[in-house]
Amino acid sequence: MPLGIYISVPFCRTKCSYCNFASDVFSRRIFDRYVERVCVDIANLRQTANDLGAQISPEVDSIYLGGGTPTVLDPAQLLFMFDAVRAEFSVCADAEVTVECAPGTLTPEMLQGLLRCGVNRVSLGVQSFVDPEAAAVGRLHKRATVLDDIARLRSAGITNVNVDLIAGLPHQTAESWQESLAEAIATGAVADGPA
Repeated sequence: MPLGIYISVPFCRTKCSYCNFASDVFSRRIFDRYVERVCVDIANLRQTANDLGAQISPEVDSIYLGGGTPTVLDPAQLLFMFDAVRAEFSVCADAEVTVECAPGTLTPEMLQGLLRCGVNRVSLGVQSFVDPEAAAVGRLHKRATVLDDIARLRSAGITNVNVDLIAGLPHQTAESWQESLAEAIATGAVADGPA
């Protein structure tokens, strides 16, 4: 049975008030060390599993880079991690390859980097399409940024786009929640929510 691989990238531009994941704002100086350590762990995974008496499938049918915000890394750092996975495993031709992105981090260079990495699905941490709600929990984007990101992803060929929404944000009302849901549906993105 093929594996699903999840790689945590615990770095963020800001720490959102609702987040309890092991992530935070760190100096870019440690990014390279972290990426190198992840790649070493991937390279040693079979031996580690063997030492524990476990066996690992050589095939992978999903790769998910979550966070934090993986797109705070340089595209070359993302590629380094994806290359490490592909060096150790056979990635199925129809594998789902996902990267979590904070709206506003998808520069043209990052979009090209995601394509080079084989990414075919992006999960956008929108949380709310209502600007004051997003700002109240530390999100740096505006509704217009999200809509632009989705359009640019599709234009680049990444059409499988997920939108994360959170119910119960500060200042949120039943009407504003419905507004976010309606906006997510209107984009054609898949909405993961409420959280």
